Amino acid sequence: MKILPGYRRRKNSPEVPVELSKKIKGLSANGVKRAIFDLDNTILIGDIGEALFCRIKNLEIKERVKMDGSLIDLTWDKYKSIISGGQKEYAYKRVVESMVNVPVDLIADLTRELMNSDFSFLEHSGEKIDIPHIDPVIRELFSLLKKENYDINVISASNSISVRIVAEEYLGLQKDKVFGVESEIEEYEGGKLKLTGKLKEPVPVNNGKAELYHVVFGDELPLIAAGDSELDFPMLDLVCEGGIVLWRGEEGIVLEKLRKLIGERAEVVFFQKTGSGQVVAK
Repeated sequence: MKILPGYRRRKNSPEVPVELSKKIKGLSANGVKRAIFDLDNTILIGDIGEALFCRIKNLEIKERVKMDGSLIDLTWDKYKSIISGGQKEYAYKRVVESMVNVPVDLIADLTRELMNSDFSFLEHSGEKIDIPHIDPVIRELFSLLKKENYDINVISASNSISVRIVAEEYLGLQKDKVFGVESEIEEYEGGKLKLTGKLKEPVPVNNGKAELYHVVFGDELPLIAAGDSELDFPMLDLVCEGGIVLWRGEEGIVLEKLRKLIGERAEVVFFQKTGSGQVVAK
């Protein structure tokens, strides 16, 4: 991994705002007290799917990994071009679709490498890409939710292997509570596993997040839903009457669109990220 040594992460433990804590404690449900979270730029500061894709592309360039043409049809520049062209949903699906023949163990190892890194960036083609880390305030929020007996779940548009590793190993969530974009897998070389690039439905991107929620949980709606982008709106719109939507994106037009979507049914709370987590090393 090419790292930029001028930046390290702050080690801080911000608290959940008092008013938000009171709101959460005051919620009640007839059934399960369920909370549903996006992962990238919501739980994480940064995007594990994008960082992993970048990391694999770097390995390909260095010829340390040969995977029979995997990812060749989706270059980093092409991926960024799709994103900048406003086709994020297509881009997120294409990243996982293009991982043909990528070993499951490699994805797992690189995900842990990224999550365990003390640095803020990796680099590809002169571009800095955030190495994701869990926002400390989310750890505090999850601690509060667990004390209040919430059933915490994650639905993400990143690959399911990375999503499960982050949620299980770094947040202590159960495997059956965590969902990402999932590729079919196949065996090779005596039992090893690799991705085929064929996506399993429903694909949890945009409307697919709400579809997957209903497949897993039926019609019982969440008390709390959290996300950061318009692609999370279908999932955030699931929140039940009297619930809370935690908005982790920017203030402005998108937040106002979300408030209009939710209306009076639930409260939309702008839950600001802790910060970039970057400080110049002295």
